[in-house]
Formats: sequence, structure tokens, C-alpha cells
Amino acid sequence: MAPTKTDLANRARALQGQLSGWRRAIHRWPELSFTEERTAKLVQGTLEELAIPYTPGVAKTGVVGTIEGDPKGPVVGLRADMDALPIFERNESGFDSERPGIMHACGHDAHTAMLLGAATLLRAAAERGELPGSVRLLFQPSEESSDSEGKSGGLRMVEEGALEGVDGLFGLHVESALKVGSARTRPGPMLAAVDTFGLTLRVPGGHATEPHKTPDPIALSGLIINAIHQIVSRRLDPVEHGLITIGTISAGTATNIIPDRLTMTGTVRSLTAAGRTRLREELRKICSVVEPLGAQVELKFQDGYPVTVNDPEATEFAFDVMRELLGDNQVSESPLILGSEDFSYLSQAVPGCFIMLGVKSPLWDREYPVHTPTFRLDEAALPTGTSLLAGLALSWLERAKG
Repeated sequence: MAPTKTDLANRARALQGQLSGWRRAIHRWPELSFTEERTAKLVQGTLEELAIPYTPGVAKTGVVGTIEGDPKGPVVGLRADMDALPIFERNESGFDSERPGIMHACGHDAHTAMLLGAATLLRAAAERGELPGSVRLLFQPSEESSDSEGKSGGLRMVEEGALEGVDGLFGLHVESALKVGSARTRPGPMLAAVDTFGLTLRVPGGHATEPHKTPDPIALSGLIINAIHQIVSRRLDPVEHGLITIGTISAGTATNIIPDRLTMTGTVRSLTAAGRTRLREELRKICSVVEPLGAQVELKFQDGYPVTVNDPEATEFAFDVMRELLGDNQVSESPLILGSEDFSYLSQAVPGCFIMLGVKSPLWDREYPVHTPTFRLDEAALPTGTSLLAGLALSWLERAKG
């Protein structure tokens, strides 16, 4: 029989020192996408200590382990990402990043530690004969970025067969606005698809005192900017969710020169395939409005991650497990989130559910958001995430086996 919720919670709390130790070791030495070699070695060393077989070098720097229980049972997958961000940390925590300009500012160090903790609990369950199937441990590289081929760690893991034979999949992500001990998710679309765009306006250029002799790309960009900001409000179906943000604009070299080009980049977010297509089409139309005014326009898109869609059945199941482990008052439905996640590739391949885990200390009077130099989390959340991952795996196997 699988451990009770009290058993899991107590066993996870007993791992607090190890969980914090793993998390801090990874935090001190953060590694950018597809360079997570030291983190992977820590994971491999821990799996070896637990006598869990694994395959290194999956998706370049990822690690895939398997905890084998009943060989006739189903297989459930648990995923954690391992990469950091190009941010200078400003926390003075005592275990701040030792690599200037690189920081675990999105909690992937905690995700990895919690999956190692879940592996510890699940390996012990297997030894006691309490694992009615197998667990695939997916330590994934490069969630934050893609390689030169435009592929992230999640996509490469799918392509390399890391999910073959997996019947259900679960992952979680820290949420800085949510208090420790709580979690939330939602069925269907949860996180947005993301694409980036690059726009270039080209004109002859000229002297600032002779604006009548050349189109001015800076002036023309004002028309484009105003029009872009009307796409979501005026061209997208009002019941759809979408966003276009211009992130950079660059033009000019001197105060008395009308530049011969202007570049603009930004992000496009959407929560349906139809909305994603519509936003891109409207952006193309908008850019063409300056062509009759004498500018040559080049617009390029770089495809990003698709919409993260939670399987309704897996999500209903996850809600049941979350309520059992955390309590009804600690579990809620997540709002739609315009952030993106390459868990989307994995959940396209296998029915799955992605969960947001609270990491805000009840003692803090403010939030410390992800992707900032001062991001932080309350390590009391680590046992919560550990027991949740382990509980999801055990309960899924019990139910799937029937």
C-alpha cells in the first residue's frame, strides 16, 4: 500500500536539510541553458547514491533516471528544469551566485532539489514494495532558452525519446506571489505561447536639416508603435487573450543625422493557436502601413514555445492529490498566465499537468518576483514540493494500475 499523506509529508520534512543543501549548492553555481554540466553531475551523483539507474547527456546536458517498481505497472514522469538566467544576483543570502552575471532567478535550483527529494522518497517506496509501476525522472536542461536550431531542452527531450512509454506527466514551478504550503493549477490552456519578432525599417537616410529628402524611420516607427498597441484591443477577438510588447528600439548615430534604418524587437503572447496566428497576421499588416511612405520593411518571427495545455483528466487528478496533501484551503485554480514554459512540448507528447507552487514566506511583507536580481524563496516550500511530486507519482501509479 502507498504511504499516506501524513507519511509523505513527514518523510519530506525529514529531508529539509538535504533539500536545502542541494538547492544551495546549485544556487551557488548557476549554469545557463545547455551548459548545466556541474548541475547534471550533482544530479547523477545523487542518483548513484540512491541506486537509481540513469542516462546522462539527454538533450545535451539533461539526465533521465528511472525508479523501477512493479515491471507490469504503468510509468509516470516527473520533470524539473535545471538552467539559470543571465542576471546579477543581489541578495546577500550567504549562498548567492558565485558566477557574476548568472543567477537562479526562476527557481530551477529548487525544482531540481525537489525532484531529487521526490526520487529519494520514491526509491524508498520501491524498496518497501510500495511502487506499483515505474517513475521516469526528467532533469531537463534549457527551459529558459533555445539552441542554434531553435530547440529548447524540453523539445529535445521529446525528440530523443525521454518520454517513450510514459503514461502521465507532472511538473511544478515556484510562484513568488503564492504563500508556502499552497499550490494551484487549471485544466486546459494555462501558460501562453510565445513568439519573438524583429522589425527593420530601411530608408536612404540624410541630413537632419533636409527631412523632405528622405523618409524618417524614427517618425515612421511612431505610426507602427501606435498601430501595434491597437492590435490586441481592436483586431483580436475580445474573448481571446493576447499581448504584444515592444522590447527594444534602436536607430541613429548622431543628433544631426536622419538614420537609414531602425530596428525594433518584441514578444507576442497568446493562449490559443487561432489567437497566435491572428496576432502574427495583424502585426504583418501593421508593418506594411509605412511602405507607401517610402520605407522598406522587413519583419521576421522566431517561433517560441507553444501554449502549455493541461490535460483535463490529469488536472482533475492533480487537484485531488493536492487537496489531500495540502488541504482544501491551500489549493486553488490558477489564473491564465501569459508567461511561457517549454513543459508545453512535454505535455503535447504525454497527458500531463503543470502546477504552480507557493514559495512566499508568511513573514515577508512583499513579493520577490522571478527574473529579478532579488528573487528569493522560502525553503520551507521544498518539502511541500517534494511530497507533492512524490504523492502525484504514487497516486497516479495506484490509479493507473487499477
